[in-house]
Amino acid sequence: MSYCQCRLKLVFASIFKQFGWKHVALILDRSDLFSLTVGKNLEYGLKKLGLLTFVRELDGNDEEDHDSYLRDASMYARVLILSVRGALVRKFMLSAHDLGMTKGDWTFLDVEIFKGSYWGDHDWETGDKFDSKARKAYEALLRVSLLQPTSDKFQDFDKFDSKARKAYEALLRVSLLQPTSDKFQDFSDKVKERAQLDYNYTISDGEEVNFVIGAFYDGVYLLGMALNETIVEGEDIRDGLAITRRMWNRDFHGITGHVRIDDNGDRDADYSILDLDPITGKFEVVAHYYGLHKKYSSVPGQKIHWPGGREDPPPDVPKCCTRAEDTLAGREGGSTA
Repeated sequence: MSYCQCRLKLVFASIFKQFGWKHVALILDRSDLFSLTVGKNLEYGLKKLGLLTFVRELDGNDEEDHDSYLRDASMYARVLILSVRGALVRKFMLSAHDLGMTKGDWTFLDVEIFKGSYWGDHDWETGDKFDSKARKAYEALLRVSLLQPTSDKFQDFDKFDSKARKAYEALLRVSLLQPTSDKFQDFSDKVKERAQLDYNYTISDGEEVNFVIGAFYDGVYLLGMALNETIVEGEDIRDGLAITRRMWNRDFHGITGHVRIDDNGDRDADYSILDLDPITGKFEVVAHYYGLHKKYSSVPGQKIHWPGGREDPPPDVPKCCTRAEDTLAGREGGSTA
C-alpha cells in the first residue's frame, strides 16, 4: 500500500526519456540496507531497459577516495545516480564540485523517498565551512522522493560558508509525492497528537508525518472495504485469498489521495522530481511522475535550474568530442582516444 521499489526504474526512465539521456552510471552503498535495495532494483531495471552503462558499489563506512568513483563513472556516462546514505551524497557532491563536474556538463540524481531524521539527512546544510560549496554543487542534482521537503532548516543559509551550498546546485532529487489535502493535514495532526500521548514520542517541528503511516491507514481501509463486500455477498470472511483478490486491481480515494492498486497487488505511487533553487537554497518540485499515466509531467511555472547557467540539460553525448575525450581523464590529461 505504500510504494514498490520496483517502480523506481520507471520513474528514472521517464526522466531519462524526457531529457534524451541513454548512458547512465550508478554508485550504490552496500553498507546501508535502504541504499543497497534501491540501488539493486535500479541496477536490475535500468539494465533491462539498456540505460545503465556503469555500476560501482562501495562500503559507506570506509573512508574511501570518492574522486576515484566519479572519475571512473565519467568514462561511461554524464548522468550519475547516487544510491547512498545522505551524508555520502554530500561527500560525493563536494568531490564532484572539486573535480569540476558541477558546472553544467554532468547531472546527478539521488533518491529521498521519505523526509525525516530516521532516514538520514540528504541535504547540503550541516553548519560546517563547506555549506555554500555543497549548496552550489547540489544545483546539478535531481531528487526523487515520496515526500516534498518543506523543512525550515534551509533558511538563513547565508550565515554559513559557501562550499556545500555550491555543490548541491548540480543535484536533482526524486521523492514520493507529498499529500497536501486538508484531510491529510488533519490526519497528520492527529498522528502527532497520538504519538505524543500514547508513546511519548514527539515528531519534531518541520518534520513531515511519514507517508507510510498514511499508507498503512489506507491499507486497513481497503481491507475493511473488501471484508464488507465479502459479508454483503454472503461469502466466507476466512477465505484470505478471495479477500486479497478483492483488494487488487481497484481505485479508491484514501487519506493519502487517489490510491491505485494494480492486478499484482502493488500500488502505483506518484513521485516528485525536485531541483535546488539557487536563490532560496530549497529543493522545489519541478515535475511529477504519476503512476497512473507512467510518464514525466512538468509542473506549470516551474523549471529546472541547470548548473553552470545553462538553459538546457547536459547532452547525453557531447557534440564537441569523443566520449573518451570528454571524461575527466581526457579533460585533465588530453585525449585518451
